[in-house]
Amino acid sequence: MMPFQLRGPILHPISSDEMQWFPNGALAINERGVILYCGRASDLPERFAALKEIQTDLLLVPGFIDLHVHLPQYDCRGKFGTTLLEWLERFAFPEEARFANETVARDTSRRFFEGLLHAGTTTAMVFSSVHARATQIAFGEAEHSKLRIIMGKVQMDRDVPQTLLETTEQSLNQVEELISTWHRKTDRLWYAVTPRFAPSCTPTLLRKSAQLAERYGTYIQTHINESHREIERVHELYPTVASYTDVYHEAGLLTPLTILAHNIHATDAEMSMCETLNCGVAHCPDSNLFLGSGRFPLERYQKTTIRFGLGSDVGAGTTLNMLSIMRSMSHAQKRSLHPFLPFYLATLGGARALSLAHRVGNFLPGKEADIAGVKLDQHFCAGKSLRDVKPVDIASALVYRAQPSDVQAVWVQGERLL
Repeated sequence: MMPFQLRGPILHPISSDEMQWFPNGALAINERGVILYCGRASDLPERFAALKEIQTDLLLVPGFIDLHVHLPQYDCRGKFGTTLLEWLERFAFPEEARFANETVARDTSRRFFEGLLHAGTTTAMVFSSVHARATQIAFGEAEHSKLRIIMGKVQMDRDVPQTLLETTEQSLNQVEELISTWHRKTDRLWYAVTPRFAPSCTPTLLRKSAQLAERYGTYIQTHINESHREIERVHELYPTVASYTDVYHEAGLLTPLTILAHNIHATDAEMSMCETLNCGVAHCPDSNLFLGSGRFPLERYQKTTIRFGLGSDVGAGTTLNMLSIMRSMSHAQKRSLHPFLPFYLATLGGARALSLAHRVGNFLPGKEADIAGVKLDQHFCAGKSLRDVKPVDIASALVYRAQPSDVQAVWVQGERLL
């Protein structure tokens, strides 16, 4: 790749309450896709002036990061259900059973990664199905997409339909083979050990899965404290354990490379445990609203050091588009949030949750150039030039006004993919 300079309006986060806004900005990107400069175009150092110049009117923001999404549920998103466990039985499990068919797995995987790209999502943490072959196919499509993908085969050795049930030994052997094939095969692919959730896993499977993750240095992803009935089921299956979080803690699954989806109904002790063990959390406001699971306790999280970001949770989540998910976060809180927060959580916050903030999440020099170009409705300026628009107004237009189709360009590590 030839080094280049990309000029246009730039907005990127420094923290959850601080943004850098350059109405006439420039990014200098080297041949390895690494950012060398981010700032005002007028301040671009002379040594970068000779780089090929690309001009755009699109708002340049960091590529979005989706912390929690189910590939096999891509085609059952938006199906009307009631509560979490009923929705799984009626829609998710039957849809995932279809992935025993390689044609279904290949077609859906291809469309899924195209969907992520068109949503401006450059990094995603993905649940595959229980099928090892379908997961191999999904990883192949992920590699072809050139996106940053963390993914794992779902593991379930009890309390699920027979069509999805696996033995403990089979599950562990298949996971180890997948890890050896795909974990860090490229610098954009990682494996995540993926026990679906405590109700569908025996204590042995949880414990030995944690051992695999430790042995190979993989990520871990699972669900926790999403609904009250789910929590009741955990206590029925694990009657001697103090809490849902303790189930995972005793198994060794809570690590700095663990992402826990939802964690809406955690007790204070569970929150403290997550904070102490430095786990990440994926907040999925769209699916929480759709299934009526409850309100994410944002205020409690903001009083902790727990790393958290946003997830689409397709298919109970209805869309892959993180612009929509950012807006849903406000809806789920039943108030308008300062727009810096959801924008941060969909970018740098997600990168921090994944321990990838040294590589992606904003445009600080030394990071890799993952960029989404978003068309903004110019009428939001109310006759002002961009130079006179405040960062909060740009962020508001992005979070509360932009539409899914407004993502019109995507670069990953400096390579334009859309």
